Amino acid sequence: MSMITIRGRLTLWYAAVFVATGAAVLAAMYYLVRREFISAGQAVIDGIGTPVAVEPSGVAPSGPGAHPSAMAGTPLPSVSAQPANVEAATTQARTDALRTIVLDTGALFAVLTVVSLLLCWLVARRALRPLRQITATAAELSHDSLDARIALPGPRDEIRTLADAFDAMLDRLQRAFRSQRLFVANASHELRTPLTIIRTAAEMALDRETRPEAQYRQALATIATAATRSDAILTSLLHLAQTRHSPTRTPVDLDRLAADAAAAWPADAPRLRTHLDAAPCTGDPTQLELLLRNLLDNAVRYNTDPGEVWLATGRGDRTCWLRVDNTGPVVRPGDVPALREPFQRGATRTGTTGAGLGLAIVDAIADAHGARLTAAARPGGGLTVTLTLPVR
Repeated sequence: MSMITIRGRLTLWYAAVFVATGAAVLAAMYYLVRREFISAGQAVIDGIGTPVAVEPSGVAPSGPGAHPSAMAGTPLPSVSAQPANVEAATTQARTDALRTIVLDTGALFAVLTVVSLLLCWLVARRALRPLRQITATAAELSHDSLDARIALPGPRDEIRTLADAFDAMLDRLQRAFRSQRLFVANASHELRTPLTIIRTAAEMALDRETRPEAQYRQALATIATAATRSDAILTSLLHLAQTRHSPTRTPVDLDRLAADAAAAWPADAPRLRTHLDAAPCTGDPTQLELLLRNLLDNAVRYNTDPGEVWLATGRGDRTCWLRVDNTGPVVRPGDVPALREPFQRGATRTGTTGAGLGLAIVDAIADAHGARLTAAARPGGGLTVTLTLPVR
């Protein structure tokens, strides 16, 4: 059976159902016809074998001149027919009729079985046409071509649900591949920039046999700065890759993570204000700590001087939340979604630029935890970023 195609299996199943139901109908019909034949034959035999008597209607006249018709009113002897021959003839007729019914219906059943196999084959082909369309669409797809969609019309049955799920999967894959290509292109560009600086500084230092010590020191300082930048980019990329894995699920108190971060707040950073209420949740403590650290680093980096940062935690009926607000340059509301993409940067308070992966890492960690991350521009400048998780 495993070597037969699904169309062949459907045909055999349809035909088996037809054969089973048809055989049941024929058996029931044969039983009912046989019962009626026996009942009708027995009724005929019983009717023939019953004695017939004529009751007297009056006193017959006597004498030599009495008319013969006057004898009609006299009792007649009972007539009892012999039913043996009639019963034998009835039984033979019944047997012949049943044999004819069996042969004729059996022949008709065989013909209908063959016809049903053909019809079931055609019906299975019609029923499996959407699956062939799904297969053809899947065969057309490739890494570089994910635009094909099934878009199956018709009622929302099991096949339509499968086709819609397949289209939704293709939508997700297309977005993922597009994001991956963009990410790889941006990462290559970001890593090429410090490498170019390092190579340029080294070539300038080596294009002469001797140079003053100050020029060598300047070239080495440039190389060290570029190497530090490359290390920061690679570290951020490693963190971003680690967030793609499923996080461990252990009890975590967001308020405690926030309190530890506030205790380690640098002295030269903008002023930090905290309002920490209990916020118990379940998640990966390491990833959630990395998320909070990136939010606070962004709040410090993309701020004004002097500026402020607000850190708050709390809980609702079924959720707990963590919120980071910061002052900073005015951000247009339409530019906020782009800040969550990799390698997107804003104006910094120190003039230095980061890797542009902070909010991308935060977004990836939130997505891995099934949390909701919202970012909004503050009216006076800066951002408000809120993480919402199910309460423990």
